[in-house]
Amino acid sequence: MKQDTKALFAKFYIATIVTLLVLIPTSASATAPSSYVNKISDGLFAEILKVAPKIALVVIGFSFLMYIVAGDEHKKSKHKSTAYIAIVAYLILLVLQPLLGWLDGLI
Repeated sequence: MKQDTKALFAKFYIATIVTLLVLIPTSASATAPSSYVNKISDGLFAEILKVAPKIALVVIGFSFLMYIVAGDEHKKSKHKSTAYIAIVAYLILLVLQPLLGWLDGLI
């Protein structure tokens, strides 16, 4: 058992050293490391903006389905308000996407 643990730690240390040897020259030669962070955050934000309206549509559909199925008036009210919030979020996301594309073109 101890040899398995030692072998596992040895593989972990080797993987760590290889990772550091690969990343250090890249980060040392970079003129501005913040440019990598900006590219990653821009790509992540763009992917979130692509998926968010679809998620809002799913929430709207599920809320209306739960509204139809619910028997209690209190639950119907809760599902209706959730659907309204999701509709507002969907409309904001639809307006926000072209606006952010326009702002990205200005920068």
